[in-house]
Amino acid sequence: MKNMGVIARNENQLTLIYSSNTRVGKRAYAYLNGLDKKFLDIDISKTKVSDTQWVEIADALGVKVGDLVDKKEVELAIDSTTEFGTNDWLKIIQNNDKVIQFPIVIKGKITRQITSSTDLLEYYEVDSAGLEQSPLNDTPPDIERTTEDENFIEKK
Repeated sequence: MKNMGVIARNENQLTLIYSSNTRVGKRAYAYLNGLDKKFLDIDISKTKVSDTQWVEIADALGVKVGDLVDKKEVELAIDSTTEFGTNDWLKIIQNNDKVIQFPIVIKGKITRQITSSTDLLEYYEVDSAGLEQSPLNDTPPDIERTTEDENFIEKK
């Protein structure tokens, strides 16, 4: 039997999990708002993501929960975090939203951390119609959509 996750996944729904208390998080949210596309935003400074969801996100990214954390943002009374387990990192995330390194994007089966707000373009329709056309060579640009149902550019 296939293991069902607790995070809702839909090919037509982009979910942004971010902290509005971080520079990259604020920019990612602003960038999506500027695209005038529908998306679900979860600002972890206002809405808590459950421990189970954090574990599911880390699994989908192929990392440990501790790898989601920017260690430079963690203020601890000890020198080393090598002995920390998943529960330790979950407590840190739940108590300090700024420690999440990069916003997380979920769309269907795809889960990724983004390092730049422009990475979000991958999740929306991109059409390059008319790039080779130019009034300079007597070919007016084709400004009509020439592709259908292409919503994602696969990264290598």
